[in-house]
Amino acid sequence: MSPIRRTVQTATRAFLALPGGLVAVLLTLTGQSGRAARLQGRIAGGPGWTGGRVLGRAVLGLPLDVAAFALVGYALFNSVRNFAYPVWYLDTDYHQAWGGPTMAGVWAVHAGGWLLCLAVLLHWPVRWLAKGQQAVGRRVTAPQDK
Repeated sequence: MSPIRRTVQTATRAFLALPGGLVAVLLTLTGQSGRAARLQGRIAGGPGWTGGRVLGRAVLGLPLDVAAFALVGYALFNSVRNFAYPVWYLDTDYHQAWGGPTMAGVWAVHAGGWLLCLAVLLHWPVRWLAKGQQAVGRRVTAPQDK
């Protein structure tokens, strides 16, 4: 698998952990723990999910899930904003903007600069958050010693 595809896949799973976890909690609380376990297994991976473990994962992983959701959401919003720069800022005076005086230059500077920021943002912080989310999931689904 290419590094870009792996990064996108990791960022997608990290982003979906919060909304998917909330849906899984709602399913568990409404008596559909089997569906919740399947959903959590798709998002977090791995076997051993039960209703109680879904609830435990949601509570223990909440700080990581919120941080990943906010970071990837910020990256998505700014990707649209920077790559669609001409659409967002066409009616403004872009002659003094970075890359001006032409709109092509302004777009190239903003899109290229954001690509570099996006690569750093998704490569390290999101990967660290995703590894933390995976560690919580492994810990919650680990067999209990008696």
